[in-house]
Amino acid sequence: MHRLSYISIKNFRACREVSLPLEGITPLVGQNNTGKSTILNAIAWVLKPYALNEEDFQNKQQPIEVAVCIEGISSAILDKIPDQKHHRKAIEPFCRSGHLWIRATANGAGAKAINKEVWDIEHCPNRAFPTKWRSYPTGLPQAVSILLPDPLVIKAMHDIGEDLGKAKGGSTIKGLLDEIMVPILKTHDDLNAALNTIRNILTVGGNNRSDHLKNFDLSATAALDSFFPGLALDLDLQDVDIKEFFKAGDLHVTDLITGDRRRFDMMGTGSQRAIQMALVRYLAETRTSDAGRPARRLLLIDEPELYLHPQGVRRLRQALVLLADVGFQVVFTTHSPMMLSRKNAADTVIVGKNTEAGVITQKPLRQAVQEALDNAVSQSHTLFELGNIAEIYFAELVVLCEGKTDRRLLPLAYEKLFKKLPELDHIAFVSLGSCADIPKALPVLRAMGIKVCAIVDLDFGYTHARSGGLLKKDGDDLINAKKCLTKMQQVKAFTLGGNGLPQNDKSTGWLAADVWAEFALDSEGQTIAECTHQALMTQGVWAWSEGSIEQVTGTADKGEDAIIEQEITMLSMSAEQIEQKMPAFKRCFDWLRDL
Repeated sequence: MHRLSYISIKNFRACREVSLPLEGITPLVGQNNTGKSTILNAIAWVLKPYALNEEDFQNKQQPIEVAVCIEGISSAILDKIPDQKHHRKAIEPFCRSGHLWIRATANGAGAKAINKEVWDIEHCPNRAFPTKWRSYPTGLPQAVSILLPDPLVIKAMHDIGEDLGKAKGGSTIKGLLDEIMVPILKTHDDLNAALNTIRNILTVGGNNRSDHLKNFDLSATAALDSFFPGLALDLDLQDVDIKEFFKAGDLHVTDLITGDRRRFDMMGTGSQRAIQMALVRYLAETRTSDAGRPARRLLLIDEPELYLHPQGVRRLRQALVLLADVGFQVVFTTHSPMMLSRKNAADTVIVGKNTEAGVITQKPLRQAVQEALDNAVSQSHTLFELGNIAEIYFAELVVLCEGKTDRRLLPLAYEKLFKKLPELDHIAFVSLGSCADIPKALPVLRAMGIKVCAIVDLDFGYTHARSGGLLKKDGDDLINAKKCLTKMQQVKAFTLGGNGLPQNDKSTGWLAADVWAEFALDSEGQTIAECTHQALMTQGVWAWSEGSIEQVTGTADKGEDAIIEQEITMLSMSAEQIEQKMPAFKRCFDWLRDL
């Protein structure tokens, strides 16, 4: 199915020069006032340009340019265009391998300053961003409108009265009801036959015009003749079709407890937003893909989660996924991690802003994974793992950690030491499914433009750090660690694997984690561990020189009971006590805050 696959925005409000890919469903996330809503406006504007104001120009001396690529325009899609002679003939020469580039420009305020263009395909050697443009030929605007009708735009409702006026006047509800009416009108098409009978009776040109109306026309004309000869009067009643009856209606809400019935725009803000999103969900549940239609309509929603309770947010998220599956292309802005799911997280675009460039966008996860990892299996696994972690999109620093213990104790230690939650410093601690995923996740998140680091146990520095390419496989510290462990084995009687590193052994009662804790306590081992610790810090990884987080907190056991015990202990301690008894936490957090 065809869709907008890419948009480039220049000089439009805060977007000096912004570009991003678009998928069937594309969430835009970011802090307030970063330009997310402006991107939605740019998408709507390029498909249906309207007169701009001077305030819309970032630089009033330069034009506004918004270009988009329409992808997936197959022969089957072109076959569905109703007017094959004119509209298909106009658009087909500008499609290359299913791609079509169009652009809207504005050289100043007002409608006359707008120009709509298509890529000059003869002077554009491939499907890359066009360097040459030409004005729309005859028939092309209509063909583009058939493929991509006017977008359905749902605003963030900053002006509730204007946005949710009467259904026949408010653009948001009217647009939703127009879409919902499509199958209703088809079902009741037979009513038009009855309306035709009424038209023939009531209208001037009707075949069976009422004798009473004919007499009125003759008598009124005769009366007028004595005042203004040569004029004739007739009573022509409005010609309506079935769609007009639906459009003239209002949407009402009845309180089933009190029986109170009111028009929906007289409800509270939360209720109005819930009604609005309920119509979106209804549209998703009732609309099925129409194989006979070439159109794919864009649904652009600003902060859909506003005023909705958590269950409502989840249901709305699923409704948007359904709409994307049945012919809509959905782009929405959000501040809620609940609006992200495994299905749309990989295509989420982070929107930010800086002084030099204005609005900026980061690479979506799917693109970053493909660029950062060569192995297809690793790509799939890492995409799955990171796609489940919505927190990465809402933080300025992502801290990857190995498991449940780190994920629960690290935020608690941070809160106790700095007297505020880490999220208030825009820090997210996230746990991956395996520490083996950390070397793959680091370059992916960096490719997305996300600041990232990791906190790991000491053994990571001699295992996954080597296989993951963070440290040399034959580094001196690894060689020295194996020698030290061999010496220690003669005294401690733990088990070393064929690679010379500790392994779990039920027969001796030694766990690999316990061996590394002993290694960290050994005088020679401490020196080696510190060397590895310093090497990993250059890669954005903090390894506990003490062995693991349990050694930092002074707990020997692992498991849920041990985690709860450590949480209770830390909650009872002051910041000064934690810094004194568990100094590694403060050193670690000072390091990551300086990144």
